[in-house]
Amino acid sequence: MQAPFHLCFSQASCFDMRESQEVQLCVEDYAVNETKPVESNDLLNHIDQPMNGFPNHADQPMNGFLNNADQPTIKHQRSYRRWFLITLYSVFVLSGQAAATLLGRLYYDKGGNSKWMGSLVQVVGFPILLPYYCITTRKTPSRNSILPNPSASALALVYVSLGLLVALTSYLESLGLAHLPASTFALITSSRLAFNAFFSFFLNSVKFTPYLINSLVLLTLSPTLLAFQPENEISSGNSKHNYVLGFIASVAGSAAYGLLLSLTQLSFLKVLKRNTIRVLMDVIVYESLVATIVTLVGLFASGEGNKLHTEIEEYEMGKVSYLLTLSFSAICWNLFNIGCVGLIFETSSLLSNSIVVLGLPIIPILAVFVFHDIMHGIKAISLVLAVWGFLSYLYQYYLDDKSSNTDHILNTSTLEDINDQFGKA
Repeated sequence: MQAPFHLCFSQASCFDMRESQEVQLCVEDYAVNETKPVESNDLLNHIDQPMNGFPNHADQPMNGFLNNADQPTIKHQRSYRRWFLITLYSVFVLSGQAAATLLGRLYYDKGGNSKWMGSLVQVVGFPILLPYYCITTRKTPSRNSILPNPSASALALVYVSLGLLVALTSYLESLGLAHLPASTFALITSSRLAFNAFFSFFLNSVKFTPYLINSLVLLTLSPTLLAFQPENEISSGNSKHNYVLGFIASVAGSAAYGLLLSLTQLSFLKVLKRNTIRVLMDVIVYESLVATIVTLVGLFASGEGNKLHTEIEEYEMGKVSYLLTLSFSAICWNLFNIGCVGLIFETSSLLSNSIVVLGLPIIPILAVFVFHDIMHGIKAISLVLAVWGFLSYLYQYYLDDKSSNTDHILNTSTLEDINDQFGKA
C-alpha cells in the first residue's frame, strides 16, 4: 500500500505571489517492512502542477524582468570573452601580416617572378580551416535560430562578390610588393584606413569627426610622401617605370582592401545577420575558395604557370626553401585573413583596419634588419605620420566606445528604476 503524502505550503506563498514560493514535501508513516515501489508518476505530476490554480513562478523572473543579481555576471563573462577574441584576432593580424609580407619580399628577392603566385599564396591557405566543420557539432537552438536563413542566391552573391574583390586585392598587392621595397610597400598600404573610412561613410553610416578627419589626412599624406623617393633607392635593382607601377598598384590595392572590409561588414549586418563562429568560417572559406579559383585561372591564362618549373629550379635558396617560403606565406596570410574578418565580426571594419595599420610600422623596422632597406628622411617622416594617423583614429574609437558605455549605463539605470516601480506597485 502506498504511503500517504501531503504537500505543505508556506502561508506567505499562498497570498503573496511577489514573494518566493516554498514547497515542502512531507512524506509520513512509511511501513518499515513494506517497500513497495511507486507504480505511477503521481508524485512527480503533483509536484510539477500549479499550486491552487496559480502558475509556478519559482524558476521565472519576477515582474517579467531578469534577475538583477545575475545580469552583471553574465555581462562580465560576455565582455571578457569578447575582449579575449579581439585580442586573439589582433595577434593574428599583427603577426600574420608582418611575417607574410617579409616572406613575400623574400620570394621576389631570391628569384621568384610570378605575380600570380604571390597572389595565390594570399588566398590558398583556407583548407587548414576545413577540419573545423568535422569537429564541431550542432548546438541547441539559440536566438540566432529565430532569424530567417538568407537565401541561397543572397549567400552566393555575397561570397562571389567578396571572393572577386579578394582576388583583385591580392593581385594588386602582389604586384606592388614585387616592385617596391618591403618598407615602402608597408607604408603605402597604411592608406587602407583612409580608404576604409571613406567607404564606411557611405556603406556603414560612419560619421566623420575632427579626430577621424585628422587621421584620414595624415594617412593620406603618409604614402604620398613616398612618391618623392631618392633616385638611388628607385634605381637600386629596379627601374623607375616598375617603381611607379608598384606604387600605383599598392595604392589601388589599398583602396580595394578598404572597400572589401566595408562590404564585409555590410554583409554581416544586412545579409548574414548571425553572430556565430560558423558564419565567420563560412565567409573566410567561401570567399577564399572563389578567390583561389580566379587566381588559378589567372596564373595559367597569363602563362606564368608554365614557367613555375624553371622558377623552382633557379630559386637561389633551393627547391625546399622555395616550397617552404610559399607554404609558410600561405599560412601567415590565412591567419591574417582570420584576424581581419574576426575583428569585423566582433567590432567593425574600421577597427579591423586600424589594427592592420598598427602593424604596418613593424614591417619597415624589420625590413631594415632583414633586407637592409634604407630608412631615409622621407620614409621616416612617412612612418611618423602613419603612426600619428593611427593614434588619432584610435582616440576617436576610444571616445565612441566611452559614449556607448555611458548610454548603456543610462539605459540600465532606467530599466532598474522601472523594475523598482513595478516592485512597489
